[in-house]
Amino acid sequence: MEIFDNERNLKFILEEIKKADTFYMLFKKEFSELTYTSIHQFYPEIRPCEEIDELLEAYAVAILNATESVIDKDRNYPLYRLEEELGTMNRLTLKLQKLEKNSDFREAVHLHAKELMVKYFVAIYDLSSTGFRLLEKNAKLYNWEFISNFESILESHASIS
Repeated sequence: MEIFDNERNLKFILEEIKKADTFYMLFKKEFSELTYTSIHQFYPEIRPCEEIDELLEAYAVAILNATESVIDKDRNYPLYRLEEELGTMNRLTLKLQKLEKNSDFREAVHLHAKELMVKYFVAIYDLSSTGFRLLEKNAKLYNWEFISNFESILESHASIS
Protein backbone atom coordinates (compact mmCIF):
# COMPACT_ATOMS: atom_id res chain seq x y z
CA MET A 1 0.00 0.00 0.00
CA GLU A 2 2.80 2.39 0.87
CA ILE A 3 4.54 1.83 -2.48
CA PHE A 4 1.31 2.64 -4.32
CA ASP A 5 0.92 5.87 -2.36
CA ASN A 6 4.52 6.84 -3.11
CA GLU A 7 4.00 6.17 -6.81
CA ARG A 8 0.80 8.21 -6.80
CA ASN A 9 2.57 11.05 -4.99
CA LEU A 10 5.45 10.93 -7.43
CA LYS A 11 3.05 10.99 -10.38
CA PHE A 12 1.24 13.98 -8.88
CA ILE A 13 4.53 15.83 -8.34
CA LEU A 14 5.66 15.14 -11.91
CA GLU A 15 2.33 16.38 -13.28
CA GLU A 16 2.65 19.58 -11.25
CA ILE A 17 6.18 20.12 -12.54
CA LYS A 18 4.91 19.71 -16.11
CA LYS A 19 2.17 22.27 -15.44
CA ALA A 20 4.70 24.71 -14.03
CA ASP A 21 7.04 24.15 -16.98
CA THR A 22 4.19 24.78 -19.41
CA PHE A 23 3.20 27.93 -17.52
CA TYR A 24 6.80 29.24 -17.59
CA MET A 25 7.23 28.37 -21.26
CA LEU A 26 4.01 30.16 -22.27
CA PHE A 27 4.88 33.21 -20.20
CA LYS A 28 8.41 33.46 -21.60
CA LYS A 29 7.18 33.02 -25.19
CA GLU A 30 4.48 35.68 -24.90
CA PHE A 31 6.82 37.95 -22.95
CA SER A 32 9.44 37.81 -25.70
CA GLU A 33 6.89 38.37 -28.46
CA LEU A 34 5.32 41.33 -26.69
CA THR A 35 8.67 42.89 -25.83
CA TYR A 36 9.82 42.49 -29.43
CA THR A 37 6.83 44.62 -30.48
CA SER A 38 8.25 47.47 -28.39
CA ILE A 39 11.73 46.86 -29.74
CA HIS A 40 10.43 47.05 -33.31
CA GLN A 41 8.41 50.15 -32.52
CA PHE A 42 11.45 52.04 -31.26
CA TYR A 43 14.19 50.23 -33.19
CA PRO A 44 12.66 49.05 -36.47
CA GLU A 45 16.07 48.09 -37.86
CA ILE A 46 16.70 45.56 -35.06
CA ARG A 47 16.16 41.93 -36.02
CA PRO A 48 15.84 39.02 -33.63
CA CYS A 49 19.17 37.52 -32.70
CA GLU A 50 20.49 35.06 -30.17
CA GLU A 51 21.87 37.80 -27.90
CA ILE A 52 18.55 39.59 -27.64
CA ASP A 53 16.63 36.32 -27.32
CA GLU A 54 18.82 35.29 -24.38
CA LEU A 55 18.40 38.72 -22.81
CA LEU A 56 14.62 38.51 -23.19
CA GLU A 57 14.56 35.06 -21.63
CA ALA A 58 16.59 36.28 -18.65
CA TYR A 59 14.25 39.28 -18.28
CA ALA A 60 11.16 37.05 -18.44
CA VAL A 61 12.58 34.68 -15.83
CA ALA A 62 13.47 37.63 -13.58
CA ILE A 63 9.90 38.95 -13.86
CA LEU A 64 8.46 35.49 -13.16
CA ASN A 65 10.67 35.01 -10.11
CA ALA A 66 10.12 38.52 -8.77
CA THR A 67 6.35 38.22 -9.15
CA GLU A 68 6.22 34.85 -7.40
CA SER A 69 8.54 36.13 -4.69
CA VAL A 70 6.54 39.28 -3.97
CA ILE A 71 3.26 37.34 -3.91
CA ASP A 72 4.79 34.89 -1.43
CA LYS A 73 6.28 37.67 0.71
CA ASP A 74 2.99 39.55 0.74
CA ARG A 75 1.20 36.44 2.00
CA ASN A 76 3.80 35.43 4.57
CA TYR A 77 5.92 38.36 5.74
CA PRO A 78 4.90 40.71 8.50
CA LEU A 79 4.07 44.20 7.27
CA TYR A 80 7.22 45.78 8.76
CA ARG A 81 9.43 43.46 6.66
CA LEU A 82 7.52 44.31 3.48
CA GLU A 83 7.83 48.00 4.26
CA GLU A 84 11.55 47.63 4.95
CA GLU A 85 12.09 45.92 1.61
CA LEU A 86 9.94 48.51 -0.15
CA GLY A 87 12.05 51.28 1.38
CA THR A 88 15.21 49.63 0.08
CA MET A 89 13.71 49.20 -3.38
CA ASN A 90 12.50 52.82 -3.39
CA ARG A 91 16.02 54.08 -2.70
CA LEU A 92 17.52 51.79 -5.33
CA THR A 93 15.03 52.64 -8.08
CA LEU A 94 15.30 56.35 -7.29
CA LYS A 95 19.06 56.17 -7.91
CA LEU A 96 18.52 54.24 -11.13
CA GLN A 97 15.89 56.71 -12.31
CA LYS A 98 18.54 59.42 -12.39
CA LEU A 99 20.57 57.30 -14.82
CA GLU A 100 17.67 56.62 -17.16
CA LYS A 101 17.62 57.62 -20.77
CA ASN A 102 15.30 56.56 -23.57
CA SER A 103 12.35 56.69 -21.19
CA ASP A 104 9.62 56.13 -23.83
CA PHE A 105 11.11 52.78 -24.83
CA ARG A 106 11.75 51.87 -21.20
CA GLU A 107 8.16 52.65 -20.25
CA ALA A 108 6.68 50.73 -23.20
CA VAL A 109 8.66 47.62 -22.25
CA HIS A 110 7.71 48.05 -18.59
CA LEU A 111 4.01 48.32 -19.46
CA HIS A 112 4.18 45.09 -21.46
CA ALA A 113 5.83 43.33 -18.52
CA LYS A 114 3.15 44.56 -16.13
CA GLU A 115 0.42 43.53 -18.56
CA LEU A 116 1.70 39.95 -18.61
CA MET A 117 2.26 39.85 -14.85
CA VAL A 118 -1.41 40.65 -14.32
CA LYS A 119 -2.51 38.24 -17.05
CA TYR A 120 -0.53 35.27 -15.70
CA PHE A 121 -0.70 35.93 -11.95
CA VAL A 122 -4.26 36.48 -10.75
CA ALA A 123 -2.90 36.56 -7.18
CA ILE A 124 -1.69 40.10 -7.94
CA TYR A 125 -5.26 41.25 -7.38
CA ASP A 126 -4.98 40.07 -3.76
CA LEU A 127 -1.74 41.92 -2.97
CA SER A 128 -1.70 44.47 -0.19
CA SER A 129 -0.89 48.03 -1.20
CA THR A 130 2.67 47.54 0.10
CA GLY A 131 3.01 44.27 -1.82
CA PHE A 132 1.72 45.90 -4.98
CA ARG A 133 4.20 48.78 -4.69
CA LEU A 134 7.01 46.31 -3.98
CA LEU A 135 6.07 44.36 -7.10
CA GLU A 136 6.15 47.57 -9.14
CA LYS A 137 9.62 48.45 -7.82
CA ASN A 138 10.92 44.95 -8.57
CA ALA A 139 9.53 45.18 -12.10
CA LYS A 140 11.19 48.59 -12.53
CA LEU A 141 14.51 47.20 -11.35
CA TYR A 142 14.46 44.34 -13.85
CA ASN A 143 13.26 46.70 -16.55
CA TRP A 144 16.27 48.90 -15.89
CA GLU A 145 18.57 45.89 -16.06
CA PHE A 146 17.04 44.71 -19.34
CA ILE A 147 17.18 48.14 -20.98
CA SER A 148 20.79 48.68 -19.88
CA ASN A 149 21.85 45.32 -21.30
CA PHE A 150 19.82 45.91 -24.47
CA GLU A 151 21.53 49.26 -24.99
CA SER A 152 24.92 47.57 -24.50
CA ILE A 153 24.02 45.09 -27.23
CA LEU A 154 23.02 47.98 -29.52
CA GLU A 155 26.31 49.74 -28.83
CA SER A 156 28.37 46.62 -29.49
CA HIS A 157 26.51 46.01 -32.77
CA ALA A 158 27.02 49.66 -33.78
CA SER A 159 30.76 49.45 -33.12
CA ILE A 160 31.00 46.31 -35.28
CA SER A 161 29.20 47.94 -38.22
